Amino acid sequence: MDQADLKVTFSEILRGFSLIESPTFKTVRIKHFNNFDSAELDIKNRFFFEKAKSQGLPTRKEKIDFLIENDTWTEEKNVEILRIKTTLSGLETTKKKVFLQAHIDQVNAEIVENTKKLVQLEATREELIGFTSEAYAARRINEHYIYNALQNEEGERFFSYDDFQDLEERRIGELIGLYNKNAEKFQSRNLKHMSVSPFYTNLFYLCEDNAHVFYGKALVQLSFYQVELFGYGKYYKNMIQNSEKAPPDEIASDPERLVEWFESTKSAREVLDKSDNEGKPGAATSLVGATKQDLKRLGLDNPQNTINLAKKAAEKGGKLSMEDLVKLHGIS
Repeated sequence: MDQADLKVTFSEILRGFSLIESPTFKTVRIKHFNNFDSAELDIKNRFFFEKAKSQGLPTRKEKIDFLIENDTWTEEKNVEILRIKTTLSGLETTKKKVFLQAHIDQVNAEIVENTKKLVQLEATREELIGFTSEAYAARRINEHYIYNALQNEEGERFFSYDDFQDLEERRIGELIGLYNKNAEKFQSRNLKHMSVSPFYTNLFYLCEDNAHVFYGKALVQLSFYQVELFGYGKYYKNMIQNSEKAPPDEIASDPERLVEWFESTKSAREVLDKSDNEGKPGAATSLVGATKQDLKRLGLDNPQNTINLAKKAAEKGGKLSMEDLVKLHGIS
């Protein structure tokens, strides 16, 4: 999203609802849910789940066990899914420790590769599992979610319960489609970008990390979007405050790159400090392969802090593996 769209979305988060236009129902107000709304939906979800089970619809676990017993799916594939998830978790930890851009890019490439494998495996499993009690409950709760979320422009419920139950399936589908399209604006990646945008930080930095001061109401009354956005604001503010130098301009407005920059800068400093403590001032053998751009990004514009990466790679047969990167950066 561009800055103009982020500003509009931010205004919707502040007021706690969105306005959408429906070809059939004209102007509809969508309420942003909070913890009280979520508690009611959890109760309903349990009700729908138990109803489906009582009518003989299998649960996910029962369906997976059935697929394994009939050799349609295997336990080995379940283990592979867990293994990939563990690998991804390890890669995320590694990325926080490496500090050269080439190494960060290598870790990111492995994350992308493993994520693709995971998505493919889970998609295949879901297709085989099919319709379950959980899926039935999810479908019914989506309808109930829409019923509770829709309001008129005055903030009153848009449909009575009976009127909503009488809606044709295609009308409910239309409303769900409009709701889902609107909800795309509030994905985490957009809220992260919003939380580092000047129009947000100019306000946020004045509230002294006090959500009540920022939103003007108790924390338990905040919508999930308000809580999530505030959390990101605090997270990135603390990150910048704990940095020894300000992030480059091209990084400060990009939350993903900002996190990478902060973690890599922190790791580089830790390695340098460790080297100094061990009696090796300058850490000449620690910042392996750092380019001028790396050093500038890390605030270490000192050519004495580098050694030849090609030499290190040659010692390993021409290429540094992920294990080599971990060792080179002192990750236990």
